[in-house]
Amino acid sequence: MSKAYLRIDDTTSEITKDFIDYLCEKNIKPIIFAVGENIDNNFDNALYALKKGAVIGNHSYSHGHFSEMSFEECIKDIEKCELSLEKLYSAAGIKREYKIFAFPYGDKGGENKDKLQQYLKNNNFSRIDDRKITFDWYKKSNLDKDIDAFWTFDFAEYMLPWDNGYTYESIVERIHDPNPETGGALLNENSYHIAMIHDHDATDKFMPEYYKIILDYVIDCGVEFIPPKFI
Repeated sequence: MSKAYLRIDDTTSEITKDFIDYLCEKNIKPIIFAVGENIDNNFDNALYALKKGAVIGNHSYSHGHFSEMSFEECIKDIEKCELSLEKLYSAAGIKREYKIFAFPYGDKGGENKDKLQQYLKNNNFSRIDDRKITFDWYKKSNLDKDIDAFWTFDFAEYMLPWDNGYTYESIVERIHDPNPETGGALLNENSYHIAMIHDHDATDKFMPEYYKIILDYVIDCGVEFIPPKFI
C-alpha cells in the first residue's frame, strides 16, 4: 500500500536496545536522529544500535529550539553533537558514510534558516533520498530542497504521557486519516513517507513496548518499511 523510511528521534534512552532488537526481528533498518547529550548518557545503547545497522545522525546536542538561539549557538550545538557521533562511530569501528541532520521540533532556525542550510551544505551533510515523496505540501514547503531531514508522518506517540486527551486510539485515527492537517496520509496507495516515532523512556513507562504496538499495527495495515537511502 505505502512505503516508508522509519525515522526515530531523540535516541538514546534506556529502551533503545529493546527497540533495536524489535526492529531487527522485523528486518527494519531505521534512520536515527540522536541527541548528543543522550548519546553521552546512554553510550552503550547507542553503540548497540549502530552495530546492529542503524544509521545514526545528528539531532543537536541539547535538543533546543533553534529559532530561539543565535546562529553561533546553533552551530556550537550541532558541532558538539558531531563530536559525540564521531566518538560513537569510532568506538563501533564503523565508517560514517553519511552525515545527516534533523532540527529538534522541526524548528529550522527562524531568521537563521538560510544560513543554517548553507552551513549544512558547506559541511557535507547529506539529504535523505526523498525523491519519491510526491505530496504537494512537502514540495511547496521546500522540504525536498532543504539539507536537513523532515518527516511526512508523525505518530506523535510522545504525547501519550501528557494527560491531554491524546490516546492510542488517537494514534490509530491519525494513521487512518485520509486528509491530515499536517503531513501526508500514511495509508495512501503507492505513497512514500518518512514516518517518525520517538525513543522515549517516559512513553514506554506509560505504554510498555509502545513501538511494537504502533509499528505492528501499521505493518498490518500494509505499510512497508524500506531501507534508508541518501543523496
